[in-house]
Amino acid sequence: MSVEALKSWSGWAGRTVEVPADSAGRPTLLEVRGGLTSSFHFRRAVGGRSTGSTLVTTVRGRRMRVVLPADSSGFTVERITVSDGASGFHRWHARIVGAEALPALTKEEREGKFTETFGYFQPKRYYEERRVLRWEFESQGSVTYCLATGGRPVDFPHYPPRPKGTFPLTHHGYVTISSPDKWRVSLL
Repeated sequence: MSVEALKSWSGWAGRTVEVPADSAGRPTLLEVRGGLTSSFHFRRAVGGRSTGSTLVTTVRGRRMRVVLPADSSGFTVERITVSDGASGFHRWHARIVGAEALPALTKEEREGKFTETFGYFQPKRYYEERRVLRWEFESQGSVTYCLATGGRPVDFPHYPPRPKGTFPLTHHGYVTISSPDKWRVSLL
């Protein structure tokens, strides 16, 4: 995607945003954030309607990167309100970013909290080589692997205490780690 093609959106209330499709059928990388006192659900949309699949829930103005799958037409935004109707005073922001904005997934163990998306674009030393993603959550969380060339994302939701797991990364793509608590991720 060229720099001219990068778009951004913002708003106070919930709405549906149509994202221009990539001509090659690849997923779109988004950087989103809510306000310091406002939180929002960003959900995947197909055909202008929400699928109910949450991409990310913003936390205290933090910038979070997520992958919008290739078959999506955009995303919907819903402001989170508490039982008394209060929802904060800040706007949400979203923008398309390039793969260079993502941290690289390497053998070095990374720690974090909430949601982060990593790029996996390491050349193979030989054709049959496969890297294996290793993850561990302090409580619950999910891992989503999306090929850079498009196709259906692979989701691994985990709810038991201290879940761990591995998954072979067959091709270049994006790995999104999401948890309300701490997580660790690396390549084997």
